[in-house]
Amino acid sequence: MLNRWFLFALALPAVILAQQPAPGPPAVPSAAASGPQSPQWSRLSVKEKLRYDAGHLLDFDNMVYAGIGAAFDQARNRPPEWGQGWGAFSERYASHAGQYLVQRSIMFPVQAMDGEDTRYFASQRTTARGRVADAFLHTVWRHDDSGGMMPAYSEFLGDYGASAVSRAWWPQRFHNGRAIFFAGSDTVLIDAGINVLREFAPDMKRWLHGDFSQHRR
Repeated sequence: MLNRWFLFALALPAVILAQQPAPGPPAVPSAAASGPQSPQWSRLSVKEKLRYDAGHLLDFDNMVYAGIGAAFDQARNRPPEWGQGWGAFSERYASHAGQYLVQRSIMFPVQAMDGEDTRYFASQRTTARGRVADAFLHTVWRHDDSGGMMPAYSEFLGDYGASAVSRAWWPQRFHNGRAIFFAGSDTVLIDAGINVLREFAPDMKRWLHGDFSQHRR
């Protein structure tokens, strides 16, 4: 578990660099402004969802996450059958990138069919604890096309489905339900950690630029 949080910490600079240079206009207050149910939400058509997913498929931070995951597996020599060296690192990087692409290819048709919106919206809460809680909640509980909230079916099907596919190119001893379960659960946890980074990245970016006069709340 601590190893996964170490990975999140390594990924923080990539998330900060990937942010837009200027924040959008302030949200209009809403009666349902708490948690991931954001007043900034607006409905997307299936075509708009496809355009959004295609535009973010090869984002810089996603490629960095694949590299960090590969480096982390290289340091742990996981799986040991792949060995060490640049060739082994390339294999691990391709594995992480391939798993991500499979995950996204599963998530899109699921969200298109069940009316789910996978975009991340910043928390409207006023405390750090509340914002962290919303970031974790947003991993498993998201907007639907009617403006309400629903379970994040695409997250679970994408994470565990991609883990099942990716274990097929891992050594034979990983071709079992236990390995798939742990790999999928790791991915859910990593996605939750990435949401936390997305939540606080604008604050960190402002602080890194030396702006200590403004506070989000």
